[in-house]
Amino acid sequence: MSRRTTSPATLPAEHFDGVSARPRPVQLRIDGGCLQVDGDAATLRLPLTEVQWPERTRHGGRVAHLRGGGSLRALDAAAWDAWLRAAGLHESPVVKAQQNWRSTFVAALLLLALAAAGYRWGVPALARAVLAALPASADRAVGDAALRSFEAVLLQPSSVPAARQQQLREAFARALAQGAPGRPPAVELHFRAGARPASAPNARLGANAFALPGGLIIVTDEMLQLLQGRDDVLLGVLGHEFGHVRRRHGMRMLVQATLIGTAAAAAWGDFSTVLAAAPALLGQSGYARDFERDADADAITLLRANGISPAVMVELFERLAAARAPRDTAAADERFDLGIALASHPADAERMRSFRAAAAP
Repeated sequence: MSRRTTSPATLPAEHFDGVSARPRPVQLRIDGGCLQVDGDAATLRLPLTEVQWPERTRHGGRVAHLRGGGSLRALDAAAWDAWLRAAGLHESPVVKAQQNWRSTFVAALLLLALAAAGYRWGVPALARAVLAALPASADRAVGDAALRSFEAVLLQPSSVPAARQQQLREAFARALAQGAPGRPPAVELHFRAGARPASAPNARLGANAFALPGGLIIVTDEMLQLLQGRDDVLLGVLGHEFGHVRRRHGMRMLVQATLIGTAAAAAWGDFSTVLAAAPALLGQSGYARDFERDADADAITLLRANGISPAVMVELFERLAAARAPRDTAAADERFDLGIALASHPADAERMRSFRAAAAP
């Protein structure tokens, strides 16, 4: 508060000494930069800086807190405010703004704009910085935990012959050696059959592929069946998932979720260990569309480096569309949506245009 140092006006109030709950009537006066408190039981003279002045509110009385635990209460709020004005104690600009609905509305808009900007640019930038400091071992620990969680609910052992699995692993390794930019991270290709979740017995994971942190790429038996005879298309699918691994998209998603959770906890006071829920987050959250477009670009790079036209990927979407069309609507299984898998990707039409454009001379 800005203030004048002297006012002859007095104000009746109640004094609580901080020891007894019994209020005592007093008269308040501001004199020479001090608050003079006169009563039958006690007389106090306090520098104005030792008084915690209350902010003006629409309802209720006014309570000023004194150093040492005492307080002063005035039930007549209008009289208190007039007394302060007469003494030259003026409200700060912040308090005045709080009392003005236009200022409050503008402040709310600015806060929302700041929050949106932080979510759009600040969180990703901070996530990249945090991710740069995280060792690769952290990725693998999260990926292993997520895979174990999925195996308990969504996946079961593959029925694909071991020789065929090894053939595909070796073909993928050769393709990466030929076309992966820079020093590619280590990857492990796993094959699993989709299981029916106990919570949704009519749902199935179906033809799918997804990447987990730490270099784990999982392809379902149903995906191999869907792409039977088209290993070139399968290579494009693996190239896309390799892009997620190379760019550490899974960990970026988790770090961003942790940052957002921490910000929410700071605002609402409910902290939780976000990374402990990594499998659930990975299963329920889809990659950002920018992540998917980057992974598609890596698939295009890998296909071109191995002499394969990116246009072959159109076959993937056509076969997926045919597989999703139920032959018997009444008996058809529901598709289980695993956030990080193909079900969460951008629209097929958009991706088909991208792959066709990449194949154009």
